Amino acid sequence: MPMKSAPTARRTANGNKLSRQNSRGSTNRSKATSAGSKKSNTPSKQGSKSRTPVTRTTSPSSISTKSTVKEVEVKKEKKVIKKLRPTETIKRKLKHGRRESTKLTASFLGLNTIDFDEILKSDDDDLSVEETEEEEDEDDDVDPNFVSCYTPLEMRSMALVAHNHMKAPMKTFVMANQNLLKKFRLTGTNTTMTMLKEVFGEDPDVVYGRNCSSGPLGGDAELVQVMCLEELGACIFFQDPMSAHPHSADIECLARQANVHNIIMTPNPSSAYALMTTLRVALEEGKAELIPSFFETLKSPSVNEYKKDQARVLASNMEHEGDNESDHDCDELF
Repeated sequence: MPMKSAPTARRTANGNKLSRQNSRGSTNRSKATSAGSKKSNTPSKQGSKSRTPVTRTTSPSSISTKSTVKEVEVKKEKKVIKKLRPTETIKRKLKHGRRESTKLTASFLGLNTIDFDEILKSDDDDLSVEETEEEEDEDDDVDPNFVSCYTPLEMRSMALVAHNHMKAPMKTFVMANQNLLKKFRLTGTNTTMTMLKEVFGEDPDVVYGRNCSSGPLGGDAELVQVMCLEELGACIFFQDPMSAHPHSADIECLARQANVHNIIMTPNPSSAYALMTTLRVALEEGKAELIPSFFETLKSPSVNEYKKDQARVLASNMEHEGDNESDHDCDELF
């Protein structure tokens, strides 16, 4: 291998040294560049003193969500505070109610006893508000006056019936709910109708239907006729479970036909009281679908099964009659 001369060896060494210096310079420049970029991104201490601090912003959706959650929690706390035990609610709203309608309701439900003569002498026509110094709760009024979406003649009649020992509770019931009851066309047995006219007096807004006979004289049977003629939408019947009745057959017929024709039937004060809320909502808000028996002819679901059984019995009888006729023809041939 040929030997390099001394000048050539010096030039090669110098070249290698220069290349190493260049590579170091480029590395230092790249470090300086990255450091400069970092410095440019981070403000200097002196500049940060004059600049306003950066505040974090939250989106409106997160704010609304947080506020909604807080509102729901507050509402839940309020509900928990207002929620009372059922016995306390009944005691507060019914037993200790200040309005005349509430007192009357508590009476016919058997919760309180009141002086009826004093109430009948009252100057309050609608018996719904009693003036007191204390602030009254609107929920205490069980019979507020309202405008009905349907006239009495647009609906089928409502029958009111009561046995002898239940006539006083029926009268109390009518007095406690007269603003609602007078929105219907009222019918019933003789004694009950007399009581209705005594309570409502000469009120021109009250519409009366058929005046039936007394129960033992066929009044219950007459109501069955009204029902079968598709003119009855409900029957409020205060039955006496502690006494014997001479017309028990008619009572059973009335109850049975009410089930066959699927009309509203309340056999005691508690069911009648519960019904009043539904009737009031239906008339005030125009929700006829809540009380269809006042507008449409209904029937029990068992009626269809009964008709099927009757059709099978009729078909089998027709087949037997055909067999008997063929046998009779054969006998004539011989």
